Amino acid sequence: MRNNDKDLSSEQKKELKENESEIPLNSAENEEEDTDKSTEQTLGTTEVDQLEEKLLRAQAEIQNLRRISQNELIKARLYGSENLVKDLIPSIDNLFRTLENQDTENKTVPSEGVSLIVREMVSALEKNGISIIDPIGEEFNPNEHEALSVTENEEEKPNIVLEVFQKGFKFKDRVIKPAMVVVNKKWKKLEIIFIALN
Repeated sequence: MRNNDKDLSSEQKKELKENESEIPLNSAENEEEDTDKSTEQTLGTTEVDQLEEKLLRAQAEIQNLRRISQNELIKARLYGSENLVKDLIPSIDNLFRTLENQDTENKTVPSEGVSLIVREMVSALEKNGISIIDPIGEEFNPNEHEALSVTENEEEKPNIVLEVFQKGFKFKDRVIKPAMVVVNKKWKKLEIIFIALN
């Protein structure tokens, strides 16, 4: 190399020395960058690990909430009528007492006892959102009433419920059982006037 150094001009020697001195610097810079990258990677992996742990905990919490809500739904289905049963028990007890106090010779039940029991049962149903549909004198409503027959009564308006065979029942806004009714038919006079107008 020394022979080569003689052949090189002074300017070329300077460039060669500068290049040689730069090589170690570049390698030192590269080493620093590598250490920075490795620390960033270790910081990044710890952050990733923390995020993965948070994700796993969130998933476990969601599964627990699902299980708890499913158990609550099952309990609600199984024991949802518990309040209704508790409210009906006194009426059933009164039925037993009424039967015990009946006239055994004539086989009759006191009407006062029966009416008391009916009032108690209706009250128990109403406490639990069940209402009775008793539409006598009201206009016929096909959503809540079922017409068993139609009669003609000129004293009443047409389409009015004249008689209730069986009362209906609603749970909140839903009809459980429609009322069985007799509906007043339109008067023939109105039908004749209607026909005459056409």
